[in-house]
Amino acid sequence: MRRVLIVSPYSPSRELLRRMLEEPGLSVSATGDTDDAFAAITSAPPALVVVDLRRPDEDHPLFLGLLRKRHPTLPVIALVPGRLRIFDGRHENVREAHGETTEALQHLLGAVKQAMHDLLAQEMLRVLRPPVGQA
Repeated sequence: MRRVLIVSPYSPSRELLRRMLEEPGLSVSATGDTDDAFAAITSAPPALVVVDLRRPDEDHPLFLGLLRKRHPTLPVIALVPGRLRIFDGRHENVREAHGETTEALQHLLGAVKQAMHDLLAQEMLRVLRPPVGQA
């Protein structure tokens, strides 16, 4: 079963993201503590990490930088004010996500779910694709 880890200092955000991203075949867990997140990533690397940076917090931007440095190929979705940053392990894609309205939140959550599906599909292709020259 593929795992998704959500890291957010805010309990309501963690719960909303966890509920929204849960689906059959995925194990979704959430934490607000960056040390717990690193321990979980080290012990059993998830297929994807979602980091919520939409509200000011001094630990979580540092966490994102350390995460990308320590695990450079790990796919990460970072929710930052006004945009969604998607790292697939090689490239970064930025999607705009402005506004504080209900529609803007629905758009953001839909973009997170779509990005999750895209990243997990890429991971599955890497696992199933035979090495070059070995078909």
